Formats: sequence, C-alpha cells, structure tokens
Amino acid sequence: MLTGFGCAPCYSPAMQILRTSDYQKLPWKNGLGVSHVVASDPPSAGYDAVSWQIGTTEFGTDCPFSSLPGMDRQFMLLSGGGVELHCIDIISSVDVRKEVDVPFVPFAFTGDWTTTCRMLGAPVRVFNVMTRRGKASARITLPRWTGPLYCEQRKGETLVAVMLAGNALIAGEAAPLKPNDAVMLADAEGGRCEIVASGGDARMAVVRVTPA
Repeated sequence: MLTGFGCAPCYSPAMQILRTSDYQKLPWKNGLGVSHVVASDPPSAGYDAVSWQIGTTEFGTDCPFSSLPGMDRQFMLLSGGGVELHCIDIISSVDVRKEVDVPFVPFAFTGDWTTTCRMLGAPVRVFNVMTRRGKASARITLPRWTGPLYCEQRKGETLVAVMLAGNALIAGEAAPLKPNDAVMLADAEGGRCEIVASGGDARMAVVRVTPA
C-alpha cells in the first residue's frame, strides 16, 4: 500500500536505512561496467547465485549487455540521453528494438535474450531490478509526492524504496534520505513506515519483491 495520507509513525523491527556510500560495487558479468547494488538476496551474491537484485549503473558507450539466463529484468532510465536496446532470441523468435529515453518508465525483458545497447545521447544513469525466474518476482511503482508517504510491506514480501529525486525524512533518523538512499522493509510478519518529503516534491522507486 502507498498513500499520501499521514499516519502515526510506526516501524518494522526489520527496517533498514541503506546509504549510497555503503552500496556494493559489482562488476558486470561481462566486465564492461560496474553496478552499485542497493539490495540483493542473498546479500553480496554474484549474478549466478542471486535470487533478486536492485541497483543502479552508469555508462556512456554502446555495449552488449551481460548474458543472464534465467533472470527477468526491469531497466529504467534515471538521467541522460537515453538508449536503444536491441533484444534477439532465435529460439523464441524475439527481435525487439526499444528506445528507453523517458525517465522513470521501466522496460521489462529477459536475461536469456541477447541484448545490445546503443547510446542516444549523453551518458546515462539507469535503475535495474533483476529476479530469478522461479525464485522471485518484482513490481515497481514510482510515487511522486509532497508531505508524508505511507509504505506498507506485506507479509512474505520485501519492500525496497529507493529515493530518485528530492529529500525525505524518517522519524528517528538524523540524516535525511537523499537521492539513491533507500529504505528496506523485510519483516517476516510485515512492516510499515512513513517517509516525509522535505523541501518540495520527492520521487522514489518502490520495489516489492515476492518469493515465487
């Protein structure tokens, strides 16, 4: 649940504040770039062992994407001139070209496909969500709000809310959430928190990960 109405602040014992400075730097599987891992399961797992992974990356040249069989991917532009993705799979007769040039619009594809990336302009910063088929699935919402935003993590899921723009506060935390900082709720019985935008509009990617 996401709503712009306030409530009495209440928190999950399993709530974690994730700071940009602490994110793992993980080289792409093909060695052509580096991802900044916001959260994953298991934590710090590599591409062949991870059940799900949420992260960001930057790049500025045409490049092939890593082959990640068994992974479902959601790819979203955060800033820059955009890219064109070309996805091919001979077995399933896939031949798709997709321009990803509008921020905050996810494009879903699979790591089984052979995917190449062509730059459309300035270097880009992108948001990636990956889930292993048969292990987990993920849904992204992108609230833009002022004032309080109420987030509820349902029993059995993990909720990761990543700041994309603006600043926000959580009661009990002296330091504000800045762009790329995140909140993770992973209580076995579910949890909730209130995130209050400060200084104007804020925007975040709220990712709900559900075990398969």
